[in-house]
Amino acid sequence: MNQVATKKETPPALINLEEFAGQGAENITARDAKLPILKILYSNSPVLDESDGKFLEKARQGDIYNEVTGSLYKGKDGVVVVPCLYINTFNEWKDRGDSPGRPIAIHTDPAIMSQTSRADDGKDRLENGNYIEDTGNHFVYILDKDGKPLESALITMKSTQKKKSKLWNSMIQSRRMKGKNGFFIPPSWATTYTLKTTKESNSQNSWYGWVVEFDRFLDKPTDTDVLEATKGFYQTAKSNGIFGKVSFEEDNVAKKEATEETPF
Repeated sequence: MNQVATKKETPPALINLEEFAGQGAENITARDAKLPILKILYSNSPVLDESDGKFLEKARQGDIYNEVTGSLYKGKDGVVVVPCLYINTFNEWKDRGDSPGRPIAIHTDPAIMSQTSRADDGKDRLENGNYIEDTGNHFVYILDKDGKPLESALITMKSTQKKKSKLWNSMIQSRRMKGKNGFFIPPSWATTYTLKTTKESNSQNSWYGWVVEFDRFLDKPTDTDVLEATKGFYQTAKSNGIFGKVSFEEDNVAKKEATEETPF
């Protein structure tokens, strides 16, 4: 019995997309994109509420969450980040319900604190009724499980976590690499750290806080792509308009849901 030979069609050649890199996004600037805040999930987060549209079945208290991208990292395992830039600010907020969803003003001069007084609610308030939060802003690049650059984000550390911010900064300044002229402090964007969470408490409440662990230097030939990304983000974050890009709306939602001192 004769069999009819079927002609196999050759699939079309794939387009070399690298030749068209960036097309369609030429007009997107820092003003047009959001920089997400990487935060710890607390008990009242919508992500943990089964009746909320943001509910994630795998999410738990103490996990680390990126509300803009939806990335979730288990608190006990942590997430590997590259600290690209640190900026300390004194963020001025209105009380919940009156807030536009982001700070009224972002002050960089610590002298603003001399204009505040400690209120009965424990907040440092200005005469206009707004309160100031001494905030450590860590602009980081998140790496995936293979050590490749994944996404950029901001981690804000304030209140009970401000001491963790200072500890992290001390770790960054204490690291040394050996060069041709002796030991030197490497750029922070050439170091990686693992961030985990742990349960903390005081005499009244309990909450989850950050644990910062040094990982390694990005000093291998295979780290070139990572260094290009982290150095680039450092240069972007250093620009004056970086805080205009931060997705404070999500951070403000978290402030309404729970604080670091919220009891379990």
